[in-house]
Amino acid sequence: MSRSVVRPTVHAPDAPEHVVRVLESWLDRTASRGQPFEDGDEFRLGFIWFRIAADRKGTRVTAPRVGDPALIYTDDCSEALRLVAMQRKMLERFGPDASLCNCKQTVLIVRDLDQCQTTFIDRLADEMGDRSGWYIGAHDSTLDVRAAENLKLVSLWSIMSRRPEIAPYLLLPTGWQVSFDGGAVVMRDREIAKPITAADAAGQLPHSA
Repeated sequence: MSRSVVRPTVHAPDAPEHVVRVLESWLDRTASRGQPFEDGDEFRLGFIWFRIAADRKGTRVTAPRVGDPALIYTDDCSEALRLVAMQRKMLERFGPDASLCNCKQTVLIVRDLDQCQTTFIDRLADEMGDRSGWYIGAHDSTLDVRAAENLKLVSLWSIMSRRPEIAPYLLLPTGWQVSFDGGAVVMRDREIAKPITAADAAGQLPHSA
């Protein structure tokens, strides 16, 4: 018989209901198996690593504060879950299967990115270890990107806080690009991708840490 465990609460008043249900269903199943939730435990739902907090305020799910360049966790999971839903919606719009990456990984960027205006992102590879597989460049960069010294690895979460326009597209798979020169243009193998009219609406389930 599974022992009774405290199931963490989820505070997400402004998140889409369907993605809250996905999270809560996973918590229910985990609790029903008798698996305890300990303070500091982490689990992954799509792009986001959520964290369990257990103290005198109770046992609850916390999430990184979207828009903050540091991974600072907050009790309100609304914005993090909105991001999960937004990324899923983008996949449904264009049809590819998700190629996961997550908020703790790095991204390869051109070194003068912060001085540039016309950003683009290019999924060069699937995630591997702490690398997301994404490259972020700029059409108006003055650097030769063929030279390794003009590239660097940085926190994907930190870049996303400064370039929030990239956030919806980060689960697109290898071979997809998005250009933000005058508006977002989604491409597959550098050809403009057309949205589809029907898509699989299945949600992502969390992956335990």
